[in-house]
Amino acid sequence: MKAGRWGIGALLALVVAGTATAAVAAPPAGTPDPKAVVLTAADFANGQAKDLSTKTIAGSGTLLAGYANVIGFLHPYGQSRYLALESEAFVETDAASATHDYGVLLHEYETASVRKQLLKDFTSGIKDPKVVPVAAHALGVQQSAELGFVVTDPKKKATSRNFSISVIRVDRILVLHVAAGVGRHIYKADARTFATKVVAHAATVLVPISVGVPSVSGTAQEGQTLTATSGTWGGTPTSYAYQWQNCDPTGTTCNPIANATASTYIVQPTDANLTIRVQVTATNAFGSTVEISAVTAPVAAPPPPPTTTTGP
Repeated sequence: MKAGRWGIGALLALVVAGTATAAVAAPPAGTPDPKAVVLTAADFANGQAKDLSTKTIAGSGTLLAGYANVIGFLHPYGQSRYLALESEAFVETDAASATHDYGVLLHEYETASVRKQLLKDFTSGIKDPKVVPVAAHALGVQQSAELGFVVTDPKKKATSRNFSISVIRVDRILVLHVAAGVGRHIYKADARTFATKVVAHAATVLVPISVGVPSVSGTAQEGQTLTATSGTWGGTPTSYAYQWQNCDPTGTTCNPIANATASTYIVQPTDANLTIRVQVTATNAFGSTVEISAVTAPVAAPPPPPTTTTGP
């Protein structure tokens, strides 16, 4: 989908230009995958759409990673009769950066120079087109808005083109949708459907992401205290839950230990000859993720008490 020099990528580059640094080869560990956020043909009924092209976008400044997918509809989609949709997702360093860029993008798309360039590209081949702008309006899904325009060829009044731009923010993920079709109107319901689908995708990747597994320190011996570390996580967990488990000597078969849900555990006589591990559940506003430590060495019996001798 073409939008001249003011295409999606160019506008995003404009947004982050003030803080941009050299592009990085890969996002930091624990960064949500934007590829899992964009819409694809799989989000629509079988035979309704197909994926046409994809693009990976390197990070710079507050932008850590981006991904784009272009969908072609085999039949005009929805009331707006869209023929194509470009879905782009960008992961930023934090929600504050994404909120800022959300506002900047909407503002840039509404400026006269950007709209003029978009119209120039979109009305190519039409002489003296009739243009009906669609003012920015909220979609009612998370933080989201849509704007666009409808173009009619005065010589072919039955021929119309429409162009919709939606901006959606979910926490630190920013999503841009550009839809183009042959409808004579832009219907909010279609952009809202796209936004609802992509918000659901975003929620699945914003759960905590394990970067480093939990660990257990201490001596695996009856009466000794074992201490768990929560591990390293992306997605800023707000809480951690612990569940200690004892396992067979090989660590293959494990079972939870009743009432052992603190970050420390005192090894019990019933753990003798078994190994021990800890399960950590990290939780944030979007859900929970479970990670498990390696097992300890088999629990040893406590050392025998020192022997005492008595006099003759």
